Amino acid sequence: MGQITRGEAQAVFEAFGGGGLAILRHGGTAHGAPADQVGSHGAIRPFDQWNGIQLNADDWHVIVIADIEGGDRTFTHRDAVEIIDKITVRFDLDGRALDITRTAIKRFNDPGRFDLEEAYYAQFGRVMAPEELPPGDHSVHCVMTFDGQVVFENTITVTVV
Repeated sequence: MGQITRGEAQAVFEAFGGGGLAILRHGGTAHGAPADQVGSHGAIRPFDQWNGIQLNADDWHVIVIADIEGGDRTFTHRDAVEIIDKITVRFDLDGRALDITRTAIKRFNDPGRFDLEEAYYAQFGRVMAPEELPPGDHSVHCVMTFDGQVVFENTITVTVV
């Protein structure tokens, strides 16, 4: 695989919904399901599968987490908005808070993967230029809250070479 470009990292951030690594339902349960090889396409997700991965210093990356909300076929975009709007995410890189953004809430294309009939998702994160992740070990800490309650928290270490 060649160098990961800004466009490829941005695509991971914006166009995730055809697959997915994690579903975090507002009930607080995290489930993992591999979407691609860990660390491929520039994604750095705050899950144990990413802990200890090596990244290329010349690549663009995206530090990112997704939230997928869904239910039976009566679950609507409006339902997802009401839930996802109550979610906050904080990423710390090496102990410093990152400015992050949230994508638009979009239909998730494979709700059956999580035993859902309808689903919508948003991603929270930041596309990182190569100079923002210099060579060395980096700590990535993530806290996700729903309506003020912590529903996910984890720290991983990635190595840039």
